[in-house]
Amino acid sequence: MDGGAVDRVERERQFHDARFAGGEDDRVAQLKYYDAIKGCFDRYARRRLELAKDAVVLEYGCAHGYNAIALAGVAKRVEGIDISKQAVDAGNNEIRERGITNVNLSVQNAEAMDFSDGTFDFVFGSGILHHLDYEKAMAELRRVLKPGGVVLFTEPLGHNPAIEYYRKKTPEARTPDEHPLLVPDFKKFDQTFDQTDVRLYGLTSLGSVLFRKTPLRRLRERWGRRSTPSCCASLASNGGLGTR
Repeated sequence: MDGGAVDRVERERQFHDARFAGGEDDRVAQLKYYDAIKGCFDRYARRRLELAKDAVVLEYGCAHGYNAIALAGVAKRVEGIDISKQAVDAGNNEIRERGITNVNLSVQNAEAMDFSDGTFDFVFGSGILHHLDYEKAMAELRRVLKPGGVVLFTEPLGHNPAIEYYRKKTPEARTPDEHPLLVPDFKKFDQTFDQTDVRLYGLTSLGSVLFRKTPLRRLRERWGRRSTPSCCASLASNGGLGTR
């Protein structure tokens, strides 16, 4: 790993250790915008549960591991990795306290994981790829995925001018190295996996937030689901969907 990459990884580690030092995710101010693309996250949660059944699973960028822990009852085994020791230690403490035996979290660099080739049936993550060297991440995902395995991600996109303006005004909420994905980045997904399915959400997600606590909520939800980029859900397969 070159010096620039080491510095980038260390900046990410320090940022996320500080973020999780209080025990919780501190980005509460942004949660109302995630609510505006609820359709994206609802679909992501449904597919995550379906694909984890009886599978060996990896949560890629697990933070405290809440999603990994939630799959303990359906998956054969779940591993979670994160760059933050603060988050991983908190998650493993909860796993021990709850007596869960098929979930384990570890501190790892997502661009150079310790797992053997072809370990996982299913890999998932949310808001992780845009923190990474995309080509290195794609190579690692392909390497640890079994033939016929599936990956599933939700990621922020960098095409919405209003959201890009908000990002510039709130630099403390993100690392200096993160880079919301652009449509050309999807080509790297296509080049890595045999089949891909990308869905786009949230043209009006900022404006629709104004209605989240009003009787117009249902209209807001429909409005916020319009398919122009601000968040994406990506499904990709290493050798064919539905092969396991």
